Amino acid sequence: MQDLLDLQGASGATYRFRLIADPGELPATSGNYIYVRWRGSAPQVLACGAANSLGAATRRWDEAVRAHGAAGLYIRLNVARAARDQEHADLVAKYRPPMTPLDEA
Repeated sequence: MQDLLDLQGASGATYRFRLIADPGELPATSGNYIYVRWRGSAPQVLACGAANSLGAATRRWDEAVRAHGAAGLYIRLNVARAARDQEHADLVAKYRPPMTPLDEA
């Protein structure tokens, strides 16, 4: 599993996410998050989310692990709401993850 993960959205923009080893230690800042599972060296995006507090990223983590084989929770700090929402939409448009939407107020 990689510590940093660069994902390209449908627009062609690249977003860098950082692995969170312990989901209980998420920062209380705003940002985007993804759940992934690995197929060899290729990540499969299972869910994309945007939140005012990244602590919300654990809301469906157990479900992602049980139902979809999630193996990594990655975050991207992003304070600006408009940027969070745009990045979220860009990633969902490209990956069409099975657990989306996970966006939150």
